[in-house]
Amino acid sequence: MKKKTGNIFILIILLLTLTTAGLAQAGPGQYTEEAPLGSWNILGPDTAPILGAGFCQIARVGSSSAVFANPALLSLLPATHFSSTPSFNQTQLFRYWLVNTGVVTTSGNLTYRNWQVDHFGFSHRIGYWTLGLGAALSENYGRPGLEYRYVYNQQVYNQLQIWQTGHLTSYGLSLARQFNRHLSLGISLIYERGHLERSLDEFWFQEEIQMIDYRYQEITGFRVLAGLIYSLNDRLFFGLSLTPPYTRRIKSESSLKYISALTEIETAGQASDRVRRPLILGLGSRLIINRSLEGYMEAVFFNWRKYAFTYFGEEQTRDFRNTIRVGTGLEYRGKLQFLGCIWSTPYFLGLAVDQQPVAEYKSTYIFITFGSGIGNEILRLSFSTAIGLESGSGQKLKRQKIALTLDIHPRSRKNQAEIR
Repeated sequence: MKKKTGNIFILIILLLTLTTAGLAQAGPGQYTEEAPLGSWNILGPDTAPILGAGFCQIARVGSSSAVFANPALLSLLPATHFSSTPSFNQTQLFRYWLVNTGVVTTSGNLTYRNWQVDHFGFSHRIGYWTLGLGAALSENYGRPGLEYRYVYNQQVYNQLQIWQTGHLTSYGLSLARQFNRHLSLGISLIYERGHLERSLDEFWFQEEIQMIDYRYQEITGFRVLAGLIYSLNDRLFFGLSLTPPYTRRIKSESSLKYISALTEIETAGQASDRVRRPLILGLGSRLIINRSLEGYMEAVFFNWRKYAFTYFGEEQTRDFRNTIRVGTGLEYRGKLQFLGCIWSTPYFLGLAVDQQPVAEYKSTYIFITFGSGIGNEILRLSFSTAIGLESGSGQKLKRQKIALTLDIHPRSRKNQAEIR
């Protein structure tokens, strides 16, 4: 009877401990639970040409990834176009969930590395209309896993494991039209679906007690994206991208388990939550300097002050500021002769500044980007990297992304369409 009473007492202590751990997230820095890995500011997938040219994608005629950034650009692509982009990502974190927020501490930054397929896309033009289809891995919620052990006299007394995984995938359908030699318009309907999963597992080996705090969230959303591309003359072009505010819906489930040699207790919960996403407005420009050199500039505004988030039915405090991501880039196109053919060899160079919305830390990344590629009239292979250094959080976080993009455009007379 005494042992059973003791176990119940331990359960109460553990519940209080977990409650305290949850409250410790009051200041998790850039990485609140629902924060995308790397950056909050996401417009469209980063193909290699976009990544190499300072993230500029609103006015740059690139690939079918325009479904998620500026669908008007689809009308300026070759008549049939396919694009795919895998990438490698390396992101440093310091404060997130229970890590360095008052419960578990580390001696330095932790690094999350992953390979992923950022984007698949297809577009086809019939007459004046262009249809675009695409799928993109929009957000990654993964975090570095952590395991802590308390060892005394070569014997493990306590073990703590925490992990978090998840992602959001976007599926886009676009329709674009070139009305005249100056103006093209486009619209995308984008469906979002994903999940976020995390767990806190704690073991007391001497008492034979295990505690598991597990959370699972299923995310869905639907948004509209409108785009415009306008040519002032044969050398200067402007692009606009607009995403109105919208709501993501989340079905949340939780399970808190206490397991011992004598008993097993589980407390389950469910909730319907919502995330109010902000307005996104982007402006971009493209300047043809000469036949071999182009320059790009763009600024994307994110209205994060209107962001709202509920977690298991409770409104969460998010002190966010509005942010602007700015980028500039150059693309130089050379030529080389190989295997009896003339190949195009683009070179990319760019700079970008990416403000993060958490007002308390005013975290900002500064990126240097560069890349190259090779292609002909049918296909193009591009590869780029972006290296970002952060300031504001006090931890000097780093980010790096490497992208490889394959563009295929079967040769036909219709493929010769350009901005005129």
